[in-house]
Amino acid sequence: MNRKQPSIKTDSKSTTKRKIKAELDDDFTNINLVNNVIPNKVHVKYKTPKQKAFADLIKENEIVICSGPAGCGKSWLSIGTGLELIQDPNSNFKTLIIVNPAVEAEEKLGFIPGTVKDKLLPFVASSIDILDKLVGTKNRIMMEERGILKVEALAYIRGKTIDNAILVMEEAQNMSPGQMKTLITRIGSNSKFIISGDLDQSDKYSDFKCSGLYDAINKFKKVSEVKMFQFDINDIVRNPIITKLLKCYEVIEPKKMEKPTPTMVRTIPESNEPKSKIENKVVYDKQNTLKAFLKRTFKW
Repeated sequence: MNRKQPSIKTDSKSTTKRKIKAELDDDFTNINLVNNVIPNKVHVKYKTPKQKAFADLIKENEIVICSGPAGCGKSWLSIGTGLELIQDPNSNFKTLIIVNPAVEAEEKLGFIPGTVKDKLLPFVASSIDILDKLVGTKNRIMMEERGILKVEALAYIRGKTIDNAILVMEEAQNMSPGQMKTLITRIGSNSKFIISGDLDQSDKYSDFKCSGLYDAINKFKKVSEVKMFQFDINDIVRNPIITKLLKCYEVIEPKKMEKPTPTMVRTIPESNEPKSKIENKVVYDKQNTLKAFLKRTFKW
């Protein structure tokens, strides 16, 4: 006997939902998603020939490391060029990743409540401001919701493989050499890393030679896939007064950074502590240091 097969009722609503989800998944791998989220093409305007040279270097190479003073447009060009490449229909880049070291500018504000994203927000605020100017706040939020824009914590990036993405690392002067090694070895297939910073404005190291940015610039000089770019004080475009201000610091900083002479220090006198501890203890005589500074500065 031929038994009748039980009829299967299809839920039209659930079928429609699956179709919509499939379409969204297809769109996510398509350039149309980016163009839907960012309807207007991003076009970075260059204020100097050197800015264009930096942008061209980014477009043509996998890893670009840039150093230069504040106001040269390092962040603007890195993020803007990254958005241009994501919108390019001939590229396979799907994500723009922003990374910043969680280092405060010589202040400790204490515990920041919230999620990891909330904790990172103060450190990436300048990058978010640039994105808002380039694509608008509403579009930037939509980019985050669709996964086109990601903010990653440098502390948790170890072990990840970054594929089909453009990573913009800013304030690299506050990275340690170990952090730089961890970050730069995350690069996967069809990805691009743009690393920038200002060696003269480290909030972590008094000696810029200890920073991961300086270490990378020296280590990767002979690696053909890694390109270096240097802005100088004459490339500042944010405001002409910044050039004058930084030149003043060039005169003052060497005097402030001068190592104390033997006359400025004294050894702690004998005590009941073990000799091994006493031998390593040195204190600065503040009065003699101040007198030496005033004499050197004002020729007293």
